[in-house]
Amino acid sequence: MLRRHKKVKQTQEKKDSSRLSPEVLHNPVNETAHWSQESYSLDGLKEKFQFPQIVRCANKLVPGDSKNLPVNIYVPMLLFTGRTARKILAKHVGVEAKTQRLVETEDSIVIPSDYDGHFLRLASRTTHDKSTVRSLLHIAHSDIPAFVNFSTIVSFPTPPKNPSSSSNLDSTGSQISVKSGPQVLSDKEIVHKPGCVFVVRGVTKGFAKSKRRLHEILLLQCTDESGRDLLIPTDQSGEFVEIQIPPNGDNKLSVLPHQLIAANRYPSLVRFVYGQHAPRLSPTSLMFTLVDTFEEESLIACMLYPNHAMMIELPMTSNLTFQVATNRDEVMELGLPRHASMVLEEKREQFMKDLKLKCKFLHHVSPGMTPTDELASATVRTRQFINESFFYV
Repeated sequence: MLRRHKKVKQTQEKKDSSRLSPEVLHNPVNETAHWSQESYSLDGLKEKFQFPQIVRCANKLVPGDSKNLPVNIYVPMLLFTGRTARKILAKHVGVEAKTQRLVETEDSIVIPSDYDGHFLRLASRTTHDKSTVRSLLHIAHSDIPAFVNFSTIVSFPTPPKNPSSSSNLDSTGSQISVKSGPQVLSDKEIVHKPGCVFVVRGVTKGFAKSKRRLHEILLLQCTDESGRDLLIPTDQSGEFVEIQIPPNGDNKLSVLPHQLIAANRYPSLVRFVYGQHAPRLSPTSLMFTLVDTFEEESLIACMLYPNHAMMIELPMTSNLTFQVATNRDEVMELGLPRHASMVLEEKREQFMKDLKLKCKFLHHVSPGMTPTDELASATVRTRQFINESFFYV
């Protein structure tokens, strides 16, 4: 995932290699286009030109920042259409390598209100919120319908009692005491890393082997996301957070983004569970800390790489500037723009609704442009003629 940019050095740096890469220098669009002398903001492009339009970024990135971006911002792009939508700003939750704990990362995520993913709401507001952390034994003696493990735990498989039944993470269910006798746990244990979801089906007693002897333990009967019926020993230490039941009286545990927005609970921890379009992030725990909601106007574009097209979303608040291909009609006849147009026609509707990564970077301010960043750190950047921009992929 992306890392925070390093402090800008005021010494002479090497030229940005991304500007000189073959995908820029030997790009058919770059070789054919007659680029305008004047550069335009996104607002200026929308006001003065008809879309679709061929453009290229006129700003120069701060040396080193381009290495952290998933795209080469200097590759020409095809601006296609606009969109206004309400979104959720969130932080990606990852597993810290040293402690193996779930923590908020520096990576920001945007979730459109019309995204089709279903989320579970956790009782904790952030990964640092310890007030809602529970033990497995506490869960066994309560009515908690489901939980997420914040610590690594093990479980043991158990044969399903009803082959026709299936896992349903939307069901609140209820804990049912098992009438069968105690079970001896198998030697085949399953390791669950932090971030897994378990639906509680009941409790039972069982025997576990310890130094060639059996000792009785209390077991949680759970179902995981893949539909496996599991037995989880409650004598394991660790941190576990319960899943909240929606307040609308519905027996479904999961909610859609527009319901998260309506709840107006920030910050708030959520866990993606299912949807036709899973988050395209790697690596990911599928957990996010919701920070705020906002409405935003943006432009949908496509990066014109020589061998593929990649869609990108540019917020209208971005202070990037662009040169325009003055021979637009000629350039639009090339294979790359024609292919990008087909990609956008076919996939832009779903792309607009997808959960996306917010990519932030520093760039030099174009002559005549005045930075408007109101953050305290922006004061220094403005004096250095440097500002921050972002886009979504």
